Amino acid sequence: MHENHTQKVLRNKHGASQRSVGRAVYEKTMAACVRVACLLLLTAWGTRAFAAVPSTPAEGPEPAPAGAVLGTTPLDDLCVRPKAKPGTPDKAAQKLQRSALTQAEKAYEQNNYVEAARALQQAYEAVPQREILFNLAQSCREGGALLASLTLYQAVLAENANDSFAAECRRHIPALKVVGAARLSDQAQTLAASHQFDQAIQRDEAAYKLDPKPIYVLRLAETLRKTERTQDAILAYERYLTVASTADRDPAALGHLAHLRAVQEEARAGDHTRAGEHTQAMSAWQAAYRSEPKPIYTFQTAQSAEKAGVLSEAVASYQRFLRDTPPTDHITERTQAESRLPKLEAELKDQKRPIYKRWWFWAAVGAGAAVAAGSIAAGVIAGQSQSVLPGVPMENQRVLQKP
Repeated sequence: MHENHTQKVLRNKHGASQRSVGRAVYEKTMAACVRVACLLLLTAWGTRAFAAVPSTPAEGPEPAPAGAVLGTTPLDDLCVRPKAKPGTPDKAAQKLQRSALTQAEKAYEQNNYVEAARALQQAYEAVPQREILFNLAQSCREGGALLASLTLYQAVLAENANDSFAAECRRHIPALKVVGAARLSDQAQTLAASHQFDQAIQRDEAAYKLDPKPIYVLRLAETLRKTERTQDAILAYERYLTVASTADRDPAALGHLAHLRAVQEEARAGDHTRAGEHTQAMSAWQAAYRSEPKPIYTFQTAQSAEKAGVLSEAVASYQRFLRDTPPTDHITERTQAESRLPKLEAELKDQKRPIYKRWWFWAAVGAGAAVAAGSIAAGVIAGQSQSVLPGVPMENQRVLQKP
């Protein structure tokens, strides 16, 4: 059948109309798909991030790049929780977020974690979403900013503890604490070696807080000892000896603790001596000797005991000092001890002698007898000078004396 010209024209118009409608529908459909894809990009990108996570926590985070030991890499500065803009995001903010997420995905696929973190920061600031925060934690962890990623994972977990993101956070946090504590401790050692002790102490304390292993307490105690923070070092060593098993204890820790206790008692003894409290000073020197039996402490004990009037302790301490000290050591103190000891021994011997054997006792008795004899003689003379009372028998005259 042949169609006429009119039919052909109508058919062409109808076909063009169908093609126009079809193109319009296609364009609308593609636009809708693009919008949906943009809205789902976060979840899709998060899925890719999940794929990059190690399969088990035991594998641990990847090693950090050189220079990250003291947290000086550009990534460390980016791995902080972004500040979201107040108010409801508008279309411009959503557009900015989509652009930033596209950049982040591209950088992440190229293992450029610095650029990925920077783009994620921009995306979160434009439209704050928990998924972006999680992806930022992922990028920081894989880039080696372990401590920063730990903080971000904890922030994600705090917002919702019951979804797949929370499960991934819980999977990484324990491993990050272990590795992060080790890194902090290494940082502390580096800082202490360069005499930056305050920063070293802060990192030692943070390491133990993350992963309470005895070694971190020991390192903290060592740093405190080097800075002469005696009381804090004593507490740290005591804590170390409490948490460390007997088999794993560092033998040097006991020696350091004993020395620090002796130093503390030595300072206490000096304070008491300056205050004239010699009995308390003697006790402090004795405590120092018990912690660390150094002969010089027995000499100091003897001197304080002598000033306190405790002669028996003074004599015993001088004798112990001379017995335990080689002739070539503490020559000045030995000379003083040898000079004072005979005098103190004589005084102590005199104190122990019975009272009736002491010369001053009999001198006092003799003086008392003379005084008594004089009184009797005076009484006799006085009696003789009295008048005899009339009418009173003679045997009563010495009682009824005239006043």
